[in-house]
Amino acid sequence: PKAPMICHSSDTVLGVSQMLASKRGDAAIITDSSGGLAGIITDTDVTRRVVAKKLPPSSTRVSDVMTANPTCVSSSDSATDALVTMVENHFRHLPVTDDNGAVVGVLDIAKCLNDAITKLEKQKDKSSSAAEDAVKQMASLQGAGGAQAAALQQLLGPLLSQAFGGQSSPTLRTILAGKLSTIASPGTNLQEVGSMMAEARKAALVVDNGKLIGIFGFKDMMSRAIAKELPLELTSVSSVMTPNPESVSPDTTVLEALQIMHDNKFLTLPVCEADGRVIGVVDVMDCVYASGGADGWRSIFASAMECDDITDTASVHSTHKSVKSVKSMKSTTRAVKMADTTVLKLRPKAPMIC
Repeated sequence: PKAPMICHSSDTVLGVSQMLASKRGDAAIITDSSGGLAGIITDTDVTRRVVAKKLPPSSTRVSDVMTANPTCVSSSDSATDALVTMVENHFRHLPVTDDNGAVVGVLDIAKCLNDAITKLEKQKDKSSSAAEDAVKQMASLQGAGGAQAAALQQLLGPLLSQAFGGQSSPTLRTILAGKLSTIASPGTNLQEVGSMMAEARKAALVVDNGKLIGIFGFKDMMSRAIAKELPLELTSVSSVMTPNPESVSPDTTVLEALQIMHDNKFLTLPVCEADGRVIGVVDVMDCVYASGGADGWRSIFASAMECDDITDTASVHSTHKSVKSVKSMKSTTRAVKMADTTVLKLRPKAPMIC
């Protein structure tokens, strides 16, 4: 897990945003007066619960806008079950505690996905039998061409087979259909952009004369605007956006998008037609959810954890210390039990306290 950034519930949103910006973080753990876990706040929360509601960051206490009593996992719990919990509940972040309940880290689903794919890629290179099995699984797939997609098909074959029943991976055009637009002109002020982002829960795409010229995300709002105390209604999005972002075709498959984001460590991908017309934006979570259910991802994460050759039992619990049971899904068709590793083996770093 990533090192947790820990703040007190009495701290202001401005103070927490400045701390996160200085550490290039996107989530902070909030503690109460006794030092116990009280909540979590993310860059997305800052836009949705502060900017969009026009609350003053300098006087708004973080306790008023955080997610209180978040679900967490123990460092000795199963890594696979922890990751599946995140997929099932649409969590981007998940606090990690030690056996005494002290926070020792935060899981980020995007980083965990990147790590899992990297492990599987390395394992594929070492295991010819695993590669042969993956090729067989590829035979049931259709329409997801390209060298990158083919490579990831080998890795995620079981997931795709379950999710799509042997059909081709859906395209980004499909998963963007009917979604709210987050397109802004260069002169749009950050207050308006924040409201639009909060409603759609997506990064804003800055478009000029029909062409994509920039992107502005939740972390940008927190670190480039709130932390620097910029006047939102007087600041244009073009002055703080990331200019000239890379984009992909709407006919790119979800599988290809996952590979592109993995290779480039992207969290979001603008989607544009060949003529430059902007269609929308997808993020890692869109692709995770469009690629299959929790059972499929359990197989993928367990396969990645298998590379560590460690077995452990799991429990996922809330901050109230009451156990939330997460049943292990064991395949009856496999002769060898899939190995798993614990969250502890991900080596969480010591907390950084503001």
